[in-house]
Amino acid sequence: MSGDNSKTDMNLETPPKAGPPPRLLSLDAYRGWIMLTLLCAGIFNSLKGHPTWNWLYVQTEHVEWEGCVYWDLIQPSFMFIVGVAMPLAFSRRAAAGNSWRQQFRHALFRAFTLMLIGTLLDHFGATTIQIGFIRVLQQIAIGYILVFFLLDRSPRVQATVAGVTLIAYQLAWMYNPWNGPGGPWAQGNQNIGSALDQWMLGRNYSNYYVGSNAIPASVMIFFGVMAGQLLQKNLAPKRIVRVLLISGCALLLAGYASGHWFPIIKRIWTPTFTLFAGGWSILFLATFYWLVDAIGWKKWAFPLIVVGANSMAAYFMANCLGGWFRSLTDVWIAGLRDPLGAEWFPVLQRLLFAASAWLVLYWLYRRRIFLKA
Repeated sequence: MSGDNSKTDMNLETPPKAGPPPRLLSLDAYRGWIMLTLLCAGIFNSLKGHPTWNWLYVQTEHVEWEGCVYWDLIQPSFMFIVGVAMPLAFSRRAAAGNSWRQQFRHALFRAFTLMLIGTLLDHFGATTIQIGFIRVLQQIAIGYILVFFLLDRSPRVQATVAGVTLIAYQLAWMYNPWNGPGGPWAQGNQNIGSALDQWMLGRNYSNYYVGSNAIPASVMIFFGVMAGQLLQKNLAPKRIVRVLLISGCALLLAGYASGHWFPIIKRIWTPTFTLFAGGWSILFLATFYWLVDAIGWKKWAFPLIVVGANSMAAYFMANCLGGWFRSLTDVWIAGLRDPLGAEWFPVLQRLLFAASAWLVLYWLYRRRIFLKA
């Protein structure tokens, strides 16, 4: 970086002047990174078992039960980002003169819209109607309302509610009559979450997911809200990053350490998983905030900002168009199948889809067309 380094350091140590907070491009970049990952879903499935590249497959596929890899952090990051955006968005509404009642109506409408969109996507290509609550959009809708009521409270109150929620969820899983002989954390449907699903829906989800994981998942939104409130404060960027790094490392270590007694499991969203994923999400935010908003490296982040600024459109494409795109283009790039082989040809197909989706999002971005829920 050229120029006077002492001047740069001084700017990073000095709080910004008071006034309307600028748009957090780092949040758009972080959101864009998560959505771009979704657009590349399944990109390394063909490398499963490869002697050199199997680790890429492992990191982009959910763990079967215990543990955590990169792909398990996508949904928590999505919910965390929603939390970061909430105090920023509602403070703008308050500044525009919206009353609490008007803001609550907006929160209800957004939650209903997310629930509706998620339900419709659940039935994309389905033959029967089955209502569910494990998709990220439905879980955001639930958490959005729960967190809204504490949006104007202090971080101490929010942290207390988050902690009590995780402790209560932990105790409910440990002490209930539905646990099987393997205990509360055994893989299967002998637990309180599966019992609640049977009572509510008359069925269990596949792969042992449970709908009650929306409760600890909402704590991710709380973590995001507290981070968003920190970013709103008139503090020097270095201090903000320092607080984020300390908080992220503390949660990460707490989740990892307690995971020796209470396993880290995403499918039932154990409290240890919430702490572990929350730590990673805060560290991701700290990295993007430092690079994009504090240092000002915005050019490299522009491709991510294009995606993050239109996350709902990216989410639709990731969930609905990937298979269609690969089927449509297969004949046009079939000549590359033999040179690339069965392992790398599918990787190319998914990269082409992500690139094509980005071009659509760029077209929308240039015309200021943004899909909102």
